[in-house]
Amino acid sequence: MANEIKRCEQCIMTENIRGATIGADGLCNFCRDHRPFVPHGEDKLLKILSTARRRHRSYDALVPLSGGRDSTYVLYLAVKKYGLNVLAYTYDNGFMSGLARQNIQASLDHAGVDHIWVRHDSRLIKELYRVTLMQSGEICGICGVGIERSMLKLSEAYKIPLILLGHTPNEANSFTSEDIYDQKRIKAILARSEKLDAQMLRRYLVYPGLNFINTYVYTKMGRFGKKVHILYYLDNPTESEIGKIISMEMGWTEPDQSAYTRHFDCIAEPFTNYIRERRFGSSRRIPQLSNLVRNHEISRETALKIEKADATQQLPAYYGEVLSALNLSDNDVENISRIPPGVFSQEKALSNKIFTQVRKVLKKAEH
Repeated sequence: MANEIKRCEQCIMTENIRGATIGADGLCNFCRDHRPFVPHGEDKLLKILSTARRRHRSYDALVPLSGGRDSTYVLYLAVKKYGLNVLAYTYDNGFMSGLARQNIQASLDHAGVDHIWVRHDSRLIKELYRVTLMQSGEICGICGVGIERSMLKLSEAYKIPLILLGHTPNEANSFTSEDIYDQKRIKAILARSEKLDAQMLRRYLVYPGLNFINTYVYTKMGRFGKKVHILYYLDNPTESEIGKIISMEMGWTEPDQSAYTRHFDCIAEPFTNYIRERRFGSSRRIPQLSNLVRNHEISRETALKIEKADATQQLPAYYGEVLSALNLSDNDVENISRIPPGVFSQEKALSNKIFTQVRKVLKKAEH
């Protein structure tokens, strides 16, 4: 068919995904340019951990814990493999699944670490989500900034030298092209709300003047803990193997819908994928599955089967619950789905633009 969307013959990327092109050989540019992931090296990680221990603080590291696979594995590594004194914390975004809460409690019981819940007033967080969704077409930026600010605040308050994060190479190329974590952009969006005042905004942002540059400086000065993407240092097991490890060692329970989403801990995540599919023509799922295919963790046939199962669902899981929580109608969803990509793109802090350009150089220098 003339209008049929081209798909890579090696992974499952389609040409309508931002940044993807399918060549005459049938391969996408990501497969053509793919190089096996090479970790930074456990020796470098051990030096970082050793430096943190020598600070003799109450806690060597802060571990954000969502109840998902990656964060639970990070807690396992930190406590059971590397013997760190850990403070775990969870940012309750108002959409946590029951299984995520169960997994959090189980992993805390197995790890024997202190833990803090961080929660905003429910009316505040729901208004933050609602206005951001109605104005910009997404809500993940609100959650992401809330997680980051609370982790920085806890690391500062408890003088914790490290923040161990669970980001993984398998999520590469799956993030939205919009600068959803830029504070200037978020402020511009939230200014459209008649219900949010300056005091409420400060409560949410914690550090209202923060940007990429002063965050980097404050980290170097020791005010904030150093963020370490621990899984980028190690030759990690497959996702399936990680699931088996944390099931045995941390009492973790595999979600029934794990084939559908990486982020089962948030019941709003299928809804955000649904909105992205309608706004951009694709969601995070295809790039994530394609990464797994390239890394030989699943076959192309399995990835296609998962994607086909996703496509059969007319509405995402928990659709009604999300609409009810945010006081949205089906008509609101239609309007949100028509918001063009790149909205509010002009609202980006100059300091963030500058730092984005030099960040790659800084990372290379660190490794």
